[in-house]
Amino acid sequence: MRRLITALDRYWFAPASLRDLALVRILAFGTQTLFFLLFPGGYLRSLPDQIHQAQVGTPLYQPIAALKVLLLPWGPWGEVQPSATFLTVTFGVAVVAGVLATIGLYARATMLCAAAANTLLVAHYYSYGEFHHAEALMMIALNVLAVAPSTQVWSVDAARRRRRARGAPSGPSAPADDYESSVFARWPLRLMQWLLALGYLSAAGSKLYYGGLGWVNGYTLTYHFLSEAVRSNRETALFLASLPPWTHIVPSIFALLFELTFVVAVLVPRTAWLYVVAGATFHLAVYATMRFAFFQTIVLYCVFVESLRLYWPKALRSPLRRSGWARVGAPGRAGNTAGAG
Repeated sequence: MRRLITALDRYWFAPASLRDLALVRILAFGTQTLFFLLFPGGYLRSLPDQIHQAQVGTPLYQPIAALKVLLLPWGPWGEVQPSATFLTVTFGVAVVAGVLATIGLYARATMLCAAAANTLLVAHYYSYGEFHHAEALMMIALNVLAVAPSTQVWSVDAARRRRRARGAPSGPSAPADDYESSVFARWPLRLMQWLLALGYLSAAGSKLYYGGLGWVNGYTLTYHFLSEAVRSNRETALFLASLPPWTHIVPSIFALLFELTFVVAVLVPRTAWLYVVAGATFHLAVYATMRFAFFQTIVLYCVFVESLRLYWPKALRSPLRRSGWARVGAPGRAGNTAGAG
């Protein structure tokens, strides 16, 4: 039992690069803020959609649990419906706090505010009878990053702390590694890796449960292409729907196998770059043909940053190796245990 506990402690809390965690913070908060600003069509739950839903009326409003929790300060459980003004203010908080969280200014407070505001907006969007899952993992990631030491480096707050330290009276100075690694830097990335793997397993399980092996017979994918062609009159979807169903068997099998085996990227870090490239290609192809947007999932592939910089093909690792980043938090490397403060 002691060996198991030691192994689990090493897996979740071995010293890891704070730069990896900071990069994930910048990409997660930064892209989520851009998504709200740059996609007015509603794919990523923009403010016009939020206001329209609030004006629809109470009969369609069925708040989900996350929204009920976030609205408790404003009224009894499940009885509060956000107004257009409330949503506009929340949207403003999400954008302003998101920008500050991205650059790491007053980071602890701004990350918590941005995570809460984003979660509230997405939860509100899902409280009118329509429910998707594209944003769920990103909302979890924002909240996890908000309680992790993700601004210890590469943030305005970190720069201010170092400037104050340089101006302080002489005393014991921290080793350079204090600013590079921490025992609390790995668990947020590990957690999100496993949630991604479980999300893909859930998707594959749903396909097999409702469609069985018949899901890969080509007709299912033909149906989706045809539905998109009818809905949006997209020529690409119409062309793909007109192809013989057997031509869709291979991409159907690829999608299912990718979802079933994505956990290998977590268990065998050397394979992560293959799954990241395959997954990004897969999701972009799905968006190009059927307009199913999973951009946030692609962004979350950044949680494999340690595996990528350590095991990416040699030619692509060279710049990182020259900078020294490729060695920080490497497996088996003794590192400093800087706290999460």
